[in-house]
Amino acid sequence: MRAALLISAALIVSPAYAQTATNTQLQLRGVTALTDVEVARAGDVGISALASGNSVTGASNGVDADYVSDQHMDGASRATTNATVWHATGVIAASSTAAGNGLTAQTSGGDLALRSDQRAHNDVSAETRFTGGDAGDASTSASSSGNVAAIAAENGDLRVILAQESDGAVRASAEADHCCVAGQAVSGAIASANNATLAGTTTTNLSDTAQSARGAVAARVDLYAGYATDASGNATGNGNALTIDNQWGYANGRARQQSSADVSADAYVTLGGDFLGFASAGAYGVGNSVTASNVGSDMALDVAQENSGDVSATAAMAGTGGVTALASSAAYGNSVSAALCAYCDSSRPTLTAANSQTNDGDVRSEAVLRTPNAQSVGASAAAIGNAATFQSTGPGGR
Repeated sequence: MRAALLISAALIVSPAYAQTATNTQLQLRGVTALTDVEVARAGDVGISALASGNSVTGASNGVDADYVSDQHMDGASRATTNATVWHATGVIAASSTAAGNGLTAQTSGGDLALRSDQRAHNDVSAETRFTGGDAGDASTSASSSGNVAAIAAENGDLRVILAQESDGAVRASAEADHCCVAGQAVSGAIASANNATLAGTTTTNLSDTAQSARGAVAARVDLYAGYATDASGNATGNGNALTIDNQWGYANGRARQQSSADVSADAYVTLGGDFLGFASAGAYGVGNSVTASNVGSDMALDVAQENSGDVSATAAMAGTGGVTALASSAAYGNSVSAALCAYCDSSRPTLTAANSQTNDGDVRSEAVLRTPNAQSVGASAAAIGNAATFQSTGPGGR
């Protein structure tokens, strides 16, 4: 029944490949990207900074492919965006992205076998700082990852062996100070020591993932607007994150996650005056996370998670008044979520899962909301050491 335990042996059995590639990357020193902009008047404004120690992309179409990748980052990665825009009649978008190691692989109409080893041994920082007058809509964001891998297959089998190790401080911060935004003012920050996504459509999806996070992870959003129709700020911090998203094919995932990193996610949204629509602050922090889903075919999972770092999430929203005011925070030591949808398949696909979770870190969640006048108000805080959810849906209640 525990087919996932056999996955490592299954992954190394593969046919002859039409495309092969071996990638070895070693970055010994730091990488820094800085964008600094000041604008008096403009229509639309786009500003970004990107820093990555190692980056590799592989793509195949109509052929089988075999990729082997080894990435090692010893230096620090830092991306900073500083922007001041006093008048913009259109949309403002300011962002910063930093990574130690990044891998992207995709295939269509052929099988893909991938073996990847990513090691990030220094700090990663993404900072976006914005000051603005008036604008139509405004967006600020910051994203940082020690290691990130995005792998996708369509109409072909996927076999992946992936190892990620991060032991530096990973931080993402987005700060925005607006006078007046006619439409939406949004801000987001995501910080992740290790992050992997495996997606497939009409695909047999087999994976064996090992993730180790040490050091610290922090995501922070601080959004202020004197006036806005809608305002939203969201911060997400995680030590290890794995997402398996499959459709119309067998999925088998084995995951081993260990995190000793202290994780924090903080989101602050402040409105100086009224907001005509909604104002919301959201924060999510987790030590280890696995999210898996499949449509129309069997899925098997074998997951083991160990977290010993402290995890905290804080969401705070303050505004004079408006239609909807929300503040929501959630913090988890370990989290597993698996969902199988069988509504279109007559063969009655099944979900088989083996899950082990151990948490030895403090978990704290706080939600704060201050508004003297709003039509709808909602606030929630959740702190959970270990959480596991398994769900199957299909016709006839199967």
